[in-house]
This record gives sequence, structure tokens and C-alpha cells, in this order.
Amino acid sequence: MTAQPRHVILNANLIPGGTLGSPWRRAEQPAAHFVGIEHYLDVARTAERGLLDAVFLADSPDIQAKDWNAPSRLLDPFIAQSVLAAHTSHIGLVVTATTSYSDPYNLARSFAALSAVSGGRVGWNYVVTGGDAAARNYSLSQAPPKSERYARAAEFLDVVTALWDSAPADAIIGDKATGRYLDPAVVRPIDHDGKFFRVAGPLKAPPLTHGRPVLIQAGASTHGVELGARTADAVYSAHVDPGSAAQRRTELRRRAADAGRAPDSVKLLPGLIVVLGDSEAAARRRERELIDLIPDEVQLVNLAERLGLDPADLDLHAPFPWERIPDENTDGGSRGQRAVLLEYVRSSGADTRGAARLLASGSVHAKVVGGPEQVAGFIADWFSAGAVDGFNVMIDELPGGLADFVDHVVPLLRRRGIFRTEYDTTTLRGHYRL
Repeated sequence: MTAQPRHVILNANLIPGGTLGSPWRRAEQPAAHFVGIEHYLDVARTAERGLLDAVFLADSPDIQAKDWNAPSRLLDPFIAQSVLAAHTSHIGLVVTATTSYSDPYNLARSFAALSAVSGGRVGWNYVVTGGDAAARNYSLSQAPPKSERYARAAEFLDVVTALWDSAPADAIIGDKATGRYLDPAVVRPIDHDGKFFRVAGPLKAPPLTHGRPVLIQAGASTHGVELGARTADAVYSAHVDPGSAAQRRTELRRRAADAGRAPDSVKLLPGLIVVLGDSEAAARRRERELIDLIPDEVQLVNLAERLGLDPADLDLHAPFPWERIPDENTDGGSRGQRAVLLEYVRSSGADTRGAARLLASGSVHAKVVGGPEQVAGFIADWFSAGAVDGFNVMIDELPGGLADFVDHVVPLLRRRGIFRTEYDTTTLRGHYRL
């Protein structure tokens, strides 16, 4: 591929209804709309109209506290992204799937199939799932220890990539004269025999004529950072300032080089919450209105889950209970996001209610609240400083907020010379310059 100017990577994070507060409560659409495919299609089409890189679809294998009071991603991500593939032509399609409770052969086959039907627009956000609630859905009484989960994940990635390589792009010879269709010289078993998996192969799936699916790692623990540096094409993380993001990006590039990879082969894509208005005052008002839509008891339950506490241990009218905070979140939450929240609470001096509202406002991620110039400037500043390669953009309200972002922020990024004016590639690997 001819070298192209570096541009900021922008994924649209498809959080049903939107990221901030409870936007579904004031939407014109019925509540059920936000867990249906038409909502997903609205977001994907808007993202593609803005020439964004991908639609990022997170997932979890169990119902969590926040899922009782807001629309969550109830559709199977493979099925949802398959539908989006059929109704779009360029936008990338990122599926989240866990290495903890999946089978590598089945997953490798599903991703190869989705890559084939989408023309190579697929990414896999691989997650290592903790939490006993998820484990109980897969015939386990509790989650395995973190070290074991990550050892399984490392082997899982090795198996999946070996399976993808077992059916290379030139596997189909289609010789009508001899009647041979697949070439046995290149379609070969992998004969993997490891601690967690025994997989013979080869993979029965369409050859990956557009290259491997993009691998995206999510997780801020030491185990996660090491795995991402070795295997990921991109890393999704939580940062609230460009300094911490730049530090993570530098660490990833160093670790990638230590693993024998090109330093720039791993892209850092933090989450970025966007609250866009005609002015900063209007955006701030919008932010308050959305957070106010979350009932107090829901804010309390969500905060308790993030902190690894029982809701009975919290009182919104009391000071923040630092003495009750466990050393490690035992309920499977993200330690990285939890640490960022606690640092926010500590620096702001917030009480328990303030902490709950900080969480509701998305304080574990970078956030920009303002007019189009402020939002574009925020993105450009982080990108130009080398702190990030792009962002997973988390819009306050979907799809309307994304349409505003596409219509008013994206043109400003183009004027700054850091975003595309047209799609010049047709695959997600191409969009990411991999």
C-alpha cells in the first residue's frame, strides 16, 4: 500500500440510545427501538456518511446492574454486525467476543465468514471476562483466577490466528479441468496441542482474501497490556488526560518492539465521550439534563458495582466511603476504569452523590463538552501531540448526536488536515493503515 498521510482514527461506539445518562427516556422512539436492528442501522449509516473508520460494538455475556435501567446491547454482536455489513459498504465492523467463554474454532470460523461477507471490514475486540456472574452462565461456579484467564486468552489468540492462516488467500484453485477446488498444499492442519485447547484444523471457512480481521484488545491490567502489545493491532483504553494516554501509547510501542513487531503496528484508541451543543453553555445544559434522567437509586447501584461494593454500603447523602473500598474489584469490573474514577473522586473531593454523578457523566473516559470548534480542537490536540492514534467516540445521544458530530465536527477535522475526505480503502485494515 502506498504511504498515506496519517489521519485520526474515529470509531463510533454503538451504545444503544447513547452514552450519557438515560437518553432513551426523552427520545421520540419507543423504548424497545434501542435494542432493535433499525437503531443499529441508523448509527452505522450515519457513521459511514461521516466516513468514520468503524462501528464498535461492545458486549458482555451476562446482565449487569446498568442493564436493568437502560437499553443495552441485547443483540448477538455477530448477527447485528452481519446485518450492518449487508447495508453498508465501507464502514468497519468491530465485534466484541470473550476469550474466557468462547471456543477458538467456532470464533475463528465466525470471524472469517463475517470478513468474507463484508469484504474485509471486520475487527475483533477480544476481551478477557472476569466476574462470577458471567462464569455461572458457562457451567462454572466462579471465574478462574486472572492469571489463568489471561494464559487461556494468549493461547486462544494463537489458535485463532493459526486457524486463519490455515486457509490462506490462495487456498481456492478452482481448476475446472481437473475438478480440484481447494489446494491441499496450502490448506493444512494446525495440530495445536496446548494447555487449554487441542485443535487439529484446518479451518473450514472462506479464505481471508483481505487479510486477518483487525485485533483490538481491551483491558488495562499488566496481563492485558502485555497481551495487547504482543497480539493486538489496536488497544481500547480509558484515559482522562493526554499525558496518561501518551504514556500508554509509548509503553505499547516499546513492548511491541520488544515482541519483534514494528512499534507503530499497535494503535491506541481511548474512549472519548462527546457532548456537543451550539455552544459550551448549551452542551453543559444538555449534559446535566441527561444525567438528571438517571434515578438516584440507579446511580447508587451503578456506583456500587463499579466499586465492588454492595449498594447497602453506600449512602448518596454521606461522604465518600474511602474506608470501604476494596483493594481490588472482586466483581469483575475493569480495574483500569475503577482506578480512573477513584482518582477523579479524590482530586475533586466529591462526596458519594458527586461520585455517582461523576460515574454517570462518564468520568472514566476522556470527555469533551462544548461546541464544534471545542470538540474538534480537543481531538486534534490529543492526536497532534502524539498521545493517541484516534478515539472510540462515545456520543451522548444516538443517533442524533452522531449526526451532529458528522455534520459539524468532522468537517472541522478535515480542514485541519487530520481526517479523510473520502474512503480510499475498502477494508478495516486499510482504514487503520495496518
